[in-house]
This record gives sequence, C-alpha cells and structure tokens, in this order.
Amino acid sequence: MMRNSVSRIVLACASVTALAGRGCTSSLGTSRPVATAEAPAAAGAGVIRLPKASLDYIRTASVEDVSAALEFRETALSRVGAPVAGRVVSLAVKAGDRVRAGDPLLTMASPEAAAARTALAAARAALTEAQAAADREDRMMQAGVGIERERVEAQARLSEAQAEVERAEATAGLIGEGHGATLVMRSPIAGSVLGVRASVGSAVEPGGDPLIEIGDPSATWIVADVPARDVVTVAEGDAAELEFGASPAPLAGRVVSVGSVVSDALRTASVRVVLDAPPPGLRPGTFGRARIKTRVRATTLPSEAVLIRGGTETVVYVATADDTFERRSVVVGKPIDGRVQVVSGLGPGDRVVVSGALLLDGAAEQLL
Repeated sequence: MMRNSVSRIVLACASVTALAGRGCTSSLGTSRPVATAEAPAAAGAGVIRLPKASLDYIRTASVEDVSAALEFRETALSRVGAPVAGRVVSLAVKAGDRVRAGDPLLTMASPEAAAARTALAAARAALTEAQAAADREDRMMQAGVGIERERVEAQARLSEAQAEVERAEATAGLIGEGHGATLVMRSPIAGSVLGVRASVGSAVEPGGDPLIEIGDPSATWIVADVPARDVVTVAEGDAAELEFGASPAPLAGRVVSVGSVVSDALRTASVRVVLDAPPPGLRPGTFGRARIKTRVRATTLPSEAVLIRGGTETVVYVATADDTFERRSVVVGKPIDGRVQVVSGLGPGDRVVVSGALLLDGAAEQLL
C-alpha cells in the first residue's frame, strides 16, 4: 500500500534517532534468526502476525515529531548590564513590570561616570580655546600682520581639540544620562521585566551578569530542533503545526529561518517558526512538539529497515499491534552512512521495524 503526499513532515526527534541507531548496530545485523524462532503467520495481504517467541527478534522505532520551544526573538530580548563599575543607588522596576523604550530601570553611582563627564567638559573647554586661537590667527593673516607658521599651528591644535571632544563624547555616551557620578540606566526596548538581579547597595562591574532582563512577549517564535539529516529538506515558508500543553488545539505557523549550524551534542539544527495567530497566555520557555511540512516528503531509517521485494519494490514493515505488522510500500533514496531517506509511504506515529525485518518477509532481500 503506497502513500503519496505533496508535503513532507520532518520526523524523528533525538531520542528516536538514538533508538533507530541502536537498532541499526545491534548484534542481529542482517542475520535471519529463523532457526530459533517460530515462523510468522500471514494475517491478510501484506499483514504478518508474529508468534510471541519471535518478538524478541524484532525492534521498532516510532516516527515522531521534533521537539520545540517558544522563545523570544533576538530583537525582543535585552539583557541590561552595567557600563561602568559602581554601586546601585535605587531600582525603578521589579519583575513583571511593563516598560517602554527609554524608561528608567535603575540609578547607580560611579566614579568612572564622573571622570568621563569631567573629561568631556574639559575637552569642550579646550576646543573653545583652540577655536578662538585659530580665529585670531586668521584675522591677523587677513590684516597682514600674522605669521603663517603660527596660523598652521593654531589649526593643528584646533583639530586635536575637536578629536578629543569626539572621543570624550563617545565615552560619555556609552555611560548614559546623568550628572556627576550619577548614572541612570534606561530600557533599550519596550516589553516586560523578566528578572532583576540587582539590589540597592550592590556593587556592579562591566562585563558581569545582566542586572535587568527585558523581553517583549509579543515578539516570539518557535525554535524546533530538527535532526541534521532532515534539516536540508526544510525551507523558509514551509507550513508547520505546533502542539503545546497550554494550548487545547494544534497551532499553525510557518518557517521563517533555517539554522546553518548543527549542535555538537544532539546533531540538530534550529528551525524558527512564527505562529499565524499566537494564543494569549502562551509564555516564552514553553516546550512542545512541532511538525514541519516541507515540499518534499522524506524521513530517514536505518538501511536494514528497508526490504526489496521482487527485485524492484521497496517496503518496510509497520507495527499495527504488539504482534502484528503491516507491509508498507515506500519510495526511498540512496543509502548514506547506514541510513536511507524515505520519500513517501510513512506518516507520523508509524512504528517501523528497524531491526529483524527479514524475519517477517523471508522472500525479500535487505537494502544494503
């Protein structure tokens, strides 16, 4: 029985991949333990019922959806840290507060802030003096009583003063608003205060842990961990279906970004999905499942799970009960590194026999 589809569902999370891998490398290999097991019985066209004594020779793996989590977009999360060393004087927000861009978050006292502002004031005073000297030399040259060398020197001092003011303004700009040693830190984005890790009187240093974390709950997306072998079939614009425990019904979305980096530990890549209609109450950090439908239907199985009948038909066996297995015709690609891509014929939830398939079909050959 052949299942054709114009869309493909990215299948198999990391745990299922591990299970399939163990089946592929089991000590059974491609052997056919018929000598020690009872023969299977046909229960209909393409359906096999296996005696209980033979079930130990069969290993199945479920075709599953990928894990996913609701996260803030990069531009919707801000971790505010101290720009200079100092001490927290007061807090203007607490966790859960709504803030707008530019709202004050906390006030701190910093000798470094005072020094930067003093340097800026001195640089501006020096610039005013250098400008006056350069103007005086220009007037003297126009009156015919000036000296060219002194005019050039005055222009050079003016350029140096201008450069020093620009440097001092840049330093003071990084520090932020305030007067003297007082520094007011403001929210860079609009959103909710997710956490406050500072307290009045605490000493802070630049480069340390963020003092306040702000996120915009309206700007989130789903990050799905797709196995590296499947991510190549995912493209921007692909439809997706998301399931979360907090949502009574599946949610529709679309792929907006496909990660180009594969994690070393899980061998997965991040695929970001935006919900078409985010429901109220769904919080960042919520975990769920994602089913991504691509333009080509494909998943992968261990090569020993695929059998060849009659020299041309490729099939797998899907468990329909504990001791009953159904033959399923599939379309496969070229085996690579012990696994083969299944283009069509399987769906989410199918429990495919990944080890011992030859026990179910003695007339078939194994795909190597």
